[in-house]
Amino acid sequence: MPGHAWWGSGQWAAYLEYQEQPIKASSKTALADLESGAEDSLSAHVYTGLLLEDPLLALRLIKEANRRLPRRLARDITTPLGVVLALGTEQFREQVRGAPEVGGDNHGFLACEARATLAARICMAWGGLRHDLDPGELAMAALLANAGEIELWAFVPELPQKALDELHSSRAQRSEQAQRQACGFAFMDLSLLLIENWSLPQLIRQLIRGDEGTRARMARLGVNTARHLGNGVEDAALPDDIREAAKLTGATPEVLVGVLPGLDAEAKARLLHAVGPGHAPDV
Repeated sequence: MPGHAWWGSGQWAAYLEYQEQPIKASSKTALADLESGAEDSLSAHVYTGLLLEDPLLALRLIKEANRRLPRRLARDITTPLGVVLALGTEQFREQVRGAPEVGGDNHGFLACEARATLAARICMAWGGLRHDLDPGELAMAALLANAGEIELWAFVPELPQKALDELHSSRAQRSEQAQRQACGFAFMDLSLLLIENWSLPQLIRQLIRGDEGTRARMARLGVNTARHLGNGVEDAALPDDIREAAKLTGATPEVLVGVLPGLDAEAKARLLHAVGPGHAPDV
C-alpha cells in the first residue's frame, strides 16, 4: 500500500473502518462440516466454537451487529453466544459463507491468530473453574486483546513484519518498543481505537490498560499464558502463570495444568514439575 508509511494508529483505524473483514478459509470448511446433514437441528451454541477459533470472524460479526443494532445494544455483546444471538443463526451462516478469505501463506497472521485462539481456549477452561465468572466473556476479551495487530497482519502484513524484524535485530528489547521504532505507533493503540469505533467489549480495554479487577486479570492471564506457551512448556514465566491462576480460581495447579489445551500428558507433567510442590491455592 503506497503512501501509508507515515500513518499512525488513528489513520489505520479510519482505514480499517471501511474494509470488509476477511476470515480464515478453515472457518468456511468448519461451518460446512458442522452443518453436513444437520443444519435444521443446530443451536446458536454450536456456532460459537467457530467464532472462538477465528478472531477475524468475531470482528466481522461484531461490525455487522453494530451496523444492524443501536449502539447501546451493540455494546452489550460481550460473549461469543451473544454475537450469534444478536445476528441470528441464518445471518451468521451468510456472513461466514460470503466473507473473503485470508491467504493461507500469511504465516505472520496465522501465528498471531493462533496465539489469540489459544488465549481464548485457556480463558474458557480456567474461567469455568469460578462460578462467578462468564468464561465466554473472558474468552472473547482474550481473543480480541490484540485486535489491532491481527488486523494489520490481515491487511498490511509488511507492517507488523517490520516490527518483528526490529525485535529480532535486538534494536528493541520488547514488542511495543519494536513497533514504535519500526512503525511509529504501538499496535495496542490501534486496538484501543478499534474497541471504541467498533463497540468491542469494554473488558478488552480493561485488559489492555492493566485494570486489576478479577475479570480483567483472568483475561490478561489467558493472553500471557498463551504467549508463554508459544515458547514451549519450559518457558520460565509459565510456573508463575499457573500460580497466579491458582490464586484467581481457587483451583490446584494439577487441575489448572490438566485443562490446558494443546498439551500432551508429558508436557503437562513437565510443567507441573516446574511449578513445584507447596503451591496450594489461596481460598
